[in-house]
Order: sequence, then structure tokens, then C-alpha cells
Amino acid sequence: MFITKNNNMAILVQEEEKGTNWVTILSTIVIIVVIFAGAYYFFFKKPELIEVVAPGSLENVSSISKISFDPQGVLQLPTFKLLRQYGSAPSVPTPGRSNPFRPF
Repeated sequence: MFITKNNNMAILVQEEEKGTNWVTILSTIVIIVVIFAGAYYFFFKKPELIEVVAPGSLENVSSISKISFDPQGVLQLPTFKLLRQYGSAPSVPTPGRSNPFRPF
């Protein structure tokens, strides 16, 4: 508020009061609510369990899973004995340099 005196008359000048911007306040509230609702559904809401009927081909899988495997039997097969090794086993190099302070 400003008061100015001019020849025994007081002139009263007031600043214009700005109104509340309700659109900004409401949009901010809506955005905050959407963020919290999205976080709730993303992190805390358990998804509904989807019931899936197993196809008939899965019955064959259960019979396959009961088959026993004997590695020694595979090693004794005549076709396995025909295999040859055409190289040597890879060697593991030593990491780093013998003297790390020596220049290249």
C-alpha cells in the first residue's frame, strides 16, 4: 500500500490482489494422485492369477523327465570312441604384467 500526500489530500494506491489460480492447483493435485495411484498399482497390487489349461503335449514331458541318464553308458558307446581331439586344452594366461611399473 502506498500513501502519497498532495496538497493536503491523501491518494491511496493499493496493489492489485492476484486471485488464486485454481486450474494450476487442481492440475497439480490430479498429477500427484495419478502418480501415487500408478505407483500403487505398479508396486503393491498383486496381479490376478491367470489360469491356463495345460495342453496335452505336456503329458509327454512328464514321461521324458522320468528317463534316467547314465554318462558312463555314453562313454562306452562305439561312436563315442571314434571321436578325436584336434587341439590342446586352452591354457589360462596370467593376469597383468610381471612388472607393472616397467614402461611398454
